Amino acid sequence: MLSLYIHTPFCAKVCHYCDFSVLSAPERLFEEYLILLEKEIEIMLRRYPEFIDNTKTIYWGGGTPSILKIEQQNKVFQALEQQGISLFSLLEFSMEFNPESCFQDRVENAMHHGVNRFSLGLQTFQENLLLRIGRSHDVQTAKTALEKLISLKSEGISVSGDLMFNLPGQTTEDFLSDVRFLADQDVDHISFYGLNVAPLTVLGKRIERGSEKIDDIVYEPMYLGGVEILTNANFERYEVSNFAKPNKQSLHNQNYWRGGSYLGFGPGAHSFVGSKRFNAPEKYAPWRQWVLEGCPESKLNVDLIGKEERLTEKIWLSLRTSDGLDLKALEEESVRIPEEVIQRWESKEMLACVDDHLHLQGRGWIFMDSIIEDFLIHNIPS
Repeated sequence: MLSLYIHTPFCAKVCHYCDFSVLSAPERLFEEYLILLEKEIEIMLRRYPEFIDNTKTIYWGGGTPSILKIEQQNKVFQALEQQGISLFSLLEFSMEFNPESCFQDRVENAMHHGVNRFSLGLQTFQENLLLRIGRSHDVQTAKTALEKLISLKSEGISVSGDLMFNLPGQTTEDFLSDVRFLADQDVDHISFYGLNVAPLTVLGKRIERGSEKIDDIVYEPMYLGGVEILTNANFERYEVSNFAKPNKQSLHNQNYWRGGSYLGFGPGAHSFVGSKRFNAPEKYAPWRQWVLEGCPESKLNVDLIGKEERLTEKIWLSLRTSDGLDLKALEEESVRIPEEVIQRWESKEMLACVDDHLHLQGRGWIFMDSIIEDFLIHNIPS
């Protein structure tokens, strides 16, 4: 399956934990970005024309795509349509919204242009934690935005909510309360992610100074407790951090995890086509210069994916999903994971083999990286 990703790098302010390619910028920069984005879309789709007629999903993320006004949103939709992308023929068109910019007119305008899945960045419903991690909204704004999106589900859209756990000062009950509240709403999809502290972020620097602390002891009870709540609420865990009601999985994300091709636009956006993974410059100014120069391939960051890299990714991506790792498919690639390695994790009740597929179970989802590293040590041919 072919997919497109659009990156809008602007936020009202940068969250304290964020190390993505984002910036807080004046609105005059938005117009320049949109002109550059249109140019990049035109050049890259000319370079990879197979995406024009065969794209099945689009994900518009950030940053904060919803920071753009209706007229600015429309320039993105028009840029895609002018290159031949049929927005209403897509299986899925997802767009990220933040609560503080989840305005009715912007949501309805996105729907009018084919967006049929909305992902709302909530992170937590605890007021003190929102302040502590530097979010731009308060709890009431988050609840209002959620209600607004849910009220439009009758018009055919799907609604997803994002939460975070293992935040500084967050108790296990804080997080489980957030999960219970969100699960009780009429959402189709919930993602929750453990905080990954990047050293150069505001939060990372606070932790380095000792003014903030992350309690890793609560990671496991938070994750397992959240899984239990969502399972009881009829959500299926189809990836380590993603849970969906029946038939409401993110098709776009599944394309990533199943090794499909995708083309990215915007600062730092990643692409994977054929046996090549590449991305544009991550910072806004170098990306601007790159687009003005005609998006030269010589200035892309490129990784060529050989057999070893492909098999490594296959193991890593497969195990993190409910599909599991297909052992027979691996054997066809002349790769076999030794039985004693599998049994080591089965004996700990972290892994199960069903119909020649290996699946994580129980605490195995938490120790996923260790299990995968154990698999990879001796089993990828050079």
